[in-house]
Parts: sequence; C-alpha cells; structure tokens
Amino acid sequence: MEVSEPDSSVRDRTGHPVRFLVLVSVLSVPFYVLGAVSPTIRIGAMELPASATMFVLPVPAAAILAYRDGGPAAVTGLLARVVDRPAGRPRWYVAAVSLPAAIGALSWTFGWLAGEAGSVLPTPPAVLPLVFAAAVVSAACEELGWTGYASDPIQRRFGTVGAGLLLGAFWAVWHVIPLLQAGHGAAWIGGWFLGTVALRVIIIGLHNATGGVSAAILMHAMGNVTAYIPDYDNPVASLTSAVFTVVAAVGILFLGSCRAAGTRPAGRQGPGHQRG
Repeated sequence: MEVSEPDSSVRDRTGHPVRFLVLVSVLSVPFYVLGAVSPTIRIGAMELPASATMFVLPVPAAAILAYRDGGPAAVTGLLARVVDRPAGRPRWYVAAVSLPAAIGALSWTFGWLAGEAGSVLPTPPAVLPLVFAAAVVSAACEELGWTGYASDPIQRRFGTVGAGLLLGAFWAVWHVIPLLQAGHGAAWIGGWFLGTVALRVIIIGLHNATGGVSAAILMHAMGNVTAYIPDYDNPVASLTSAVFTVVAAVGILFLGSCRAAGTRPAGRQGPGHQRG
C-alpha cells in the first residue's frame, strides 16, 4: 500500500523560481551598498562585511511570492516547513550534520599535513554551540527560500543535477560581492565557489530523501560552522574542502532516494511515499 505525503502535490505545483531569484537579487542591492561603506567584522576565522546580513532575504522573498499565490495560508505553510512533518529517516539528518563536519576535518587534516594549517581554533570550543545555533537561524532564513520555495519547480524542469548546478551557481554568485568585501582573493573564492555549488547538489539530494527542509537547514548550518576550522581563510583549505564536497555530491547522486522523481532508478520510491 502506498500513501502519498499530503502536501507533496501542492508543493510540486507552486513556486515561481525565476521571480524568486530576481526578487532576491533586487533586495540584495542595498546590502551590497552597505557592505561597501561599512567596515568588516571578524568572527572566529571569518571576516564578515555588513552585506553578509542579507542571509535574511530568501525567506521574505519566498513569503511575498507565496502570499501572492495563496494568501496568508501559503505563507504559514512555507514557514511551517522549517520543521519536517512528517520527518524523514533519521539517517538523513545525521548525514546532514556529520558530512560537513567530516569534510571540514579532512580539509584541515590535509592542510595540516601540507603545513598550510595550524592547530589552534580561532573560536573557543565552548562558543561553538552558540555559533551553531546562530548558523541554524541564518540557514533557516535561506533554506526556506532556496529549498522550501525554489528547489522543487527547478528540479521538475532540469532534474536533480541541473537544479543543483543552477541554484548552486546563483547561490554562490549571490555571495561573491560580500566575499570580495571581506577581502578574499580570487583563489580562495574559486575553491569556495566550487564547493558551494557541490554543497547545493547535496542539499537538494537530502531534500529529496526527506521530503522537507530541515536536513537542508542542518547541512547549511554545519557548512557555515566548518568555516571556523583553523586557517580556513587559506586558499588551500578552500580548495581541498571543495574537492571533498564534490566527491560527496557525486556519491549522493548515486543514491536513488536523493534524486528527484522521474530521475530515480526503476522501482525506487521518493520521500512522498511509504510502503505499508
């Protein structure tokens, strides 16, 4: 017996991703200007410009478009997706937390062996839970837009890989100006860009596997936390992290549960179905 997830058909029929991306871009302009005229702030290993606060924009952009389509109920439904109901299998949420941590650890190990990374954390370990909590909040603001609103309609047209590459490239380009304002060089940004696109492919895979947004939020948050490893601002760390993330993304694409409906191997069911 197969039981469909109640809101899956509604979710698949809604969303205007092009309008969403345009709206996010337009709303970002004042933040870029603010970042150009304000000093950066160092938090741990990261230099953050004022423009980094644009992480708040994807959720209001998605909410505006959801309201136009379905009124207050659509906005409430969008915001409610911050917690998966029903939840997916626990292993996907564990993967969302552990995979970025493993990539960060491997990147640091490689840099340390190459003599390019130190061993002193830029942030005291006792502060890391607060860092993670803040990262979850910022990730939720972004992922309710990128994953909760835009991913499904893009996947219907371009498939899992296409959606990951397209949305990942936009996501990365969206961050480039703040990264330049923070003083990062071309080599560091190049590695970061590649890793960010690959991370979006993984996030979309986890979204497909769970049918929700929570795993995307957790992975996004942990990806930000790994920026607090020693000497993360070194181009070697950026590039090695990107390579490991690409390998993980390729592995995710071999899992049928992580691929969009219509791109899975025959006989595999998506997160919207359960066998009873």
